[in-house]
Amino acid sequence: MAAQKLRQIRSRPSLQMKFCPLCKQTFKDDNVNFCRQDGTPLVIESWSQSDTQQLLGKVQPGIGGSIHSQKQGVSNIPTTSATLTQTRRPRKSKTIDSLAVLPFVNVSQDPGTDYLSEGITESIINSLSPLPKLRVMARSTVFRYRDRAVDPSEVGKALGVRAVVSGRVNHFGDRLMINTELVDVSDGSQLWGQQYNLAFADIFEVQEEIAREISEMLRMKLTGAEKKQLVKRYTENSKAYQLYLKGRFFWAKRTPESLKKGIDCFQQAIDVDPDYALAYVGIADCYIHRGGGASIGLRPSEGMAKAKVATQRALSLDDTLAEAHTSLAYVKLLYDWDWQASEKEYQRAIELNPKYTEAHHSYSHYLTAMGRSEESLAESLRSLELEPLDLLMNVHLAWHYLMAREPDLAVTQLHKTLELEANSFQAHLYLGQAYEFMKLYEDAVVELQRAKGLSEASTEALAALGHAYATLGRREDAQSILNRFEQLSREVYVSPYLIATVHLGLEEKDKAFESLEKAFVERDQWMIYLKVDPIFDTLRTESHYAELVKRVGLTNN
Repeated sequence: MAAQKLRQIRSRPSLQMKFCPLCKQTFKDDNVNFCRQDGTPLVIESWSQSDTQQLLGKVQPGIGGSIHSQKQGVSNIPTTSATLTQTRRPRKSKTIDSLAVLPFVNVSQDPGTDYLSEGITESIINSLSPLPKLRVMARSTVFRYRDRAVDPSEVGKALGVRAVVSGRVNHFGDRLMINTELVDVSDGSQLWGQQYNLAFADIFEVQEEIAREISEMLRMKLTGAEKKQLVKRYTENSKAYQLYLKGRFFWAKRTPESLKKGIDCFQQAIDVDPDYALAYVGIADCYIHRGGGASIGLRPSEGMAKAKVATQRALSLDDTLAEAHTSLAYVKLLYDWDWQASEKEYQRAIELNPKYTEAHHSYSHYLTAMGRSEESLAESLRSLELEPLDLLMNVHLAWHYLMAREPDLAVTQLHKTLELEANSFQAHLYLGQAYEFMKLYEDAVVELQRAKGLSEASTEALAALGHAYATLGRREDAQSILNRFEQLSREVYVSPYLIATVHLGLEEKDKAFESLEKAFVERDQWMIYLKVDPIFDTLRTESHYAELVKRVGLTNN
């Protein structure tokens, strides 16, 4: 049945003349899918005029070969126009072992459908990434090329891969037109190309076929289990899947408002399909982000409770999900303070998917908290190896160096990070903290003020600036930040641990301990670093501090 459906929505090798519906220029070359004059998708000469108009709408030339539909909500696109185009080159004799899937371009002129093009891209990446003999560039790496007109071959060379997948997605009401191609980076030749005209309900078959075709053209020799994994579905409901893609789109933005939207979308997906395990993982990740919901105004007890329920439900549905084990490991680490159970979940996640970056990244946090610095460094480097251009992974390595009391290495890493993104607030935040560690207080304040300006919502940046002010002797400025925290705490959750750091900078030890005790009661996420955080080094000889570390359960770890 699936094969029959694919025959209806994909192209067959075309021996027919193609033409541009705008400039009317004709093309005989089967390898040409877009007009060389204005970038409009070509159509088969045998299509009727009404078919062409219904499929493409009234089109105008787009930048970089894209098209823009001037019709909104086009429906009743003719299913007879399934004869699009397919290109297949003779396969290379040598296996291609590395690949980048560039962000598919949304050419529908509707930003509200960006989640579709991004979601399709991410789904293809996720399907191919687990293959053991194929190195697939991570989402965060390739999405740096989003909204940029790029040459696939040049991008492939820059990323050090041998093949590149690119594509375009056009959305017409409940239908999609997807064009994708696979390019050999060595000579720029097209190894394979395909156009699909489909209802959204058929998206699963198309994504599976794209993954299969790519693996075949790369001459991948897959085991039965690998072939099964390549086309694994996490839901059979296209509506639930569409809502899930929207949820991931909002989750990726990681702002307080987008996290709320992400939770709403994931919940709607679950309402449509109550057995959709990945949607439960999505909910958990939103609540876990920034410590049990602090980014969306929830106390750890409320946010982490919701995250725990969601991860346990996900694992009850599919205990082979590395994402679910990683999320549960986070809950065990940040809130339960169950160190053995947390490590067990991390190790299981990495066993299930050794290429899952987030498992390595968050496991590094666990190892740092336990004082196992060398192992943490290994996991940090592994994360960066998997996603070399990811801002978070680059910043994380610098954070590791700070916790390991190596500020000079942190500074070097942060300068590299700022070359990737000059406006990374976390890079400026940790650079400021590194400078303070090195007693370069004026430089520290400059960087921390920059971090605060780039992320007004970050209480972490605000606390770091308050501590620097206090250390530099600017007591009134530090006190104003404490006043700001008091005001904020009436509206949202503010970490008492972070407040304690400002009191400590002001040499108010009693108030610092008072805040740390409150953080203990709240099970604040930062408390797991009490054993290793350099900012509290001046308190380590205090019996109260040692007793607090013991109560958190970190003494023998």
